[in-house]
Amino acid sequence: MHQTFLVRCGLVLACAALPASAAAQQTFEQLGSRALGMGGAFVAVADDPSAVFWNPAGLASGQPAGATIEWVRFRNGDRDRVPTAGPWQRSAKFVSLGTWPIGLSYAAFDETRLVDDGEAGDLIARRFGTKHWGATVLQTLTPGLVLGSTLKYVRGTVATGPVSEVTTEDALGAGADRDGDSSGTFDLDASLMYDAQVFRLGWTMRNLRSPRFKGPGETAITLQRRSRVGLAILPSDGFVLAVDLDLDAVDLPSGPSRMLAVGAEHHLWSRVTVRGGVRWNLEGARVPVGSLGASVALGPGSWLDGHVTHGRANGERGFGFALRAGW
Repeated sequence: MHQTFLVRCGLVLACAALPASAAAQQTFEQLGSRALGMGGAFVAVADDPSAVFWNPAGLASGQPAGATIEWVRFRNGDRDRVPTAGPWQRSAKFVSLGTWPIGLSYAAFDETRLVDDGEAGDLIARRFGTKHWGATVLQTLTPGLVLGSTLKYVRGTVATGPVSEVTTEDALGAGADRDGDSSGTFDLDASLMYDAQVFRLGWTMRNLRSPRFKGPGETAITLQRRSRVGLAILPSDGFVLAVDLDLDAVDLPSGPSRMLAVGAEHHLWSRVTVRGGVRWNLEGARVPVGSLGASVALGPGSWLDGHVTHGRANGERGFGFALRAGW
């Protein structure tokens, strides 16, 4: 029994050690109001329909079927200042229907950043938007160990343009309205979840094919591979402690990023669940970004999720809502 357990854990860790690229344009902290309320420590927790993004294999740890509709928004910087390189804003919309054998999902991400044009030295607004249509399939390898994979069609849009507005708010708003060049391709995510009831181990690798999307001129953005591991401890019914770690770094315009996240969730009353978390960038100044969230039961098997995030680094702010159902 003990030897079997060690073999299972070894398989998870071996898969987690697979090489991944050291750069990407989209982080894990993109969507999932419940996940973001826990600071992003969710890869080993994922047991609701948002698992198709965080850890597809986690669908097997939840209810037989579920659905969610979500909306998330992030922003940073002083919006009333004269535009300079650095400020950004991003939003996400997400719809998912998940069951134990399969899951279907749609996600739309849109990010606008103010960056310096490397050649001319001018300030530009760069918009990168992607739409993902995914189908998730689960396979039990051994009792408690599940492999999940999501085949997705991704359509990306890249748009750039000079900044002429007088405030950061207006410059980002104008950049978000720009149309750009679009193209589509297929991509694949893979994941593992080992559920021992009192704890879970999770691993996720996104963007295995590293799709590349071209924009105007020589502009191009690549969604390179991202890999993350997580541990969740479930000491009692309704209480979860979790920690996540990125296995690779993201080369964002603001600098390299590799996150460590810690979070907790507690079923406080019969109709209320509260959660909180914090994450740090291990490649930067390690300034924490904290988050709080809660879920309120609307009826049998249905919840309203909400969260807020706050970080001192560049004034990062975020919030989001979700309607979630399980049966």
